[in-house]
Amino acid sequence: MIKHIKGAKPLKSSRKIYTLVFEPLKKELGDVKEIFISPDGNLNLIPFEVLQGHDGRYLIEDYTFNYLAAGRDILGFGQIKEKGGKALLMGDPDFDMGGEEKDSTLRKLALGEVKKKDIVKRSSDMRGFHFTRLLGTREEVNAIRAILGEDKTVLFTGKEALEEVLRQSGTPSILHLATHGFFLSDLDLSDLRDETLERGIQQISMFPKQIGIGVKVENPLLRSGIALAGANKAITSGDIDKSDGIVTAEKILGLRLRGTDMVVLSACETGVGEVKTGEGVYGLRRAFTQAGAKSLVMSMWSVPDKETKELMIEFYKNIQSGKMNRCQALRQAALKELQIVRERYGYANPFYWGAFVFMGEP
Repeated sequence: MIKHIKGAKPLKSSRKIYTLVFEPLKKELGDVKEIFISPDGNLNLIPFEVLQGHDGRYLIEDYTFNYLAAGRDILGFGQIKEKGGKALLMGDPDFDMGGEEKDSTLRKLALGEVKKKDIVKRSSDMRGFHFTRLLGTREEVNAIRAILGEDKTVLFTGKEALEEVLRQSGTPSILHLATHGFFLSDLDLSDLRDETLERGIQQISMFPKQIGIGVKVENPLLRSGIALAGANKAITSGDIDKSDGIVTAEKILGLRLRGTDMVVLSACETGVGEVKTGEGVYGLRRAFTQAGAKSLVMSMWSVPDKETKELMIEFYKNIQSGKMNRCQALRQAALKELQIVRERYGYANPFYWGAFVFMGEP
């Protein structure tokens, strides 16, 4: 994966992967500029858009990439005829919301609690996690609602950004989740970063690092997910049966998304997971696809709050223009953010603009 370190190291990695993986394909591609790609193994975790050729150009500047779990997925494009309802937008969850506040909010929204038989455990390795508020996500979803139209959207923020809302809202045409994401690899947990400006996790208590000892895990679908209101309270309880607000990939499998045109995961590392050679990635991407979503926008690393908000707003403006499909709209938004980043920081670091990829029906 291309890290967000400034300087020559990420550039060297980007160019090396370009030489090894993409350069041998260029002659066969000819004049083709739109590429449907089904990577295998760890190539699933690399946005090809950020690979840099010998001329210094990133691949995103010349190609549009659409990612597939398998090449046969193209045969399913256009097959789902069901139509979703209003777009569901969720952002800036109140992660510290307590039980009484939740009960009051559920009554206000006329929602019931998740039934006990439907509760899915969370990973025990989430001990020590702490999710911080991301105010930029509230601005993001408010701006997206203004773009799409209030009559075509429903919006939930703060204490209302509840797991119950997600589970009981039926089938939205678009599902946009702007919050923290998490992914637990089999590596030592003390390798996790503490960067509060990113839409990822902050670990506030650490276990002694035991070099050479990996965390061999349970169901890989418990290892990735997103955080909604009340997530911190569930974690501090110390009981893995308490998982309110921690929406794992396993929980996603229970959503009704057949008819949902697009799911946008505006959060960290929502495209990563446990890689199975020949089978793709076990994580959020697989869960949302199996739940019925036609397409998915996901991130491949921890993303910055400010630039992500800018990119997402531009993405929806592009869609609403009617001049491009969803995949093309994301590419154009990333290209614009690339220029913004170059002017802002003096260097077009892919960390700020290159994490998000498009998967599925354009």
